[in-house]
Amino acid sequence: MTPDILDFMQQPRSRCHVYRLPQKLTEGYCFNGGHPIAFQNVDWFDAPIADGQSVLAEFIKRKAYYHPRARYLVLADHPSLTFVIEPETAQPHSRDEPASPLNQENDRG
Repeated sequence: MTPDILDFMQQPRSRCHVYRLPQKLTEGYCFNGGHPIAFQNVDWFDAPIADGQSVLAEFIKRKAYYHPRARYLVLADHPSLTFVIEPETAQPHSRDEPASPLNQENDRG
């Protein structure tokens, strides 16, 4: 193995779980013990802590389960890697550009 790979493998890592959040969270107060919310666990892996949230978010966005209109909660053993990936906003088409199926988002789930 090359020294770069050995260095990468020896970096401190954190276990990360990725959850797809429901489109609508509950509303109102939780005075009577709370409201159950179903999160969908879509992935888990170990990530180098030094890479940080931005590298981890880009890694997740390249996964097959990722959909740009969904919200994802990343829970990690190391607090610096716990964050939310917010949905991306749709970019409007210009008047000169015809709508194409390649330009439209495909809802995968």
